[in-house]
Amino acid sequence: MKRLMNDGGLIILFLIFMVGVARADSTRQEQAEQTAASSILTGPIHFYQEYLSGADGHRCPMTPSCSGYAVQAIRRHGAFLGWIMTCDRLMRCGRDELKLSPSVITRQGIRCQDPLDNNDFWLR
Repeated sequence: MKRLMNDGGLIILFLIFMVGVARADSTRQEQAEQTAASSILTGPIHFYQEYLSGADGHRCPMTPSCSGYAVQAIRRHGAFLGWIMTCDRLMRCGRDELKLSPSVITRQGIRCQDPLDNNDFWLR
């Protein structure tokens, strides 16, 4: 009888382990799909950053830059909310935000610090 209890406990532990593995696999698959979708959406932004932004110099007064902010927003919140947050950021760029947010020193000079974490508090 004691042997059956041990085997039963092992079977239960094995089943719990298998459920955990299956859940981890589905989570990895969802993350891979989301990463693929976000890379398609952020491709034009990366093209802008690589080839167009450097042509006229780094003029964004904020850190991260507006294009970097857009990539972070799309990766974290998906296409729709990421696009809305990017539009909000573009409307705020260089205006009152420069007076309201703290300044930091970067390689490009003094910039206004406006990270994504400061603006997605309403989503949590």
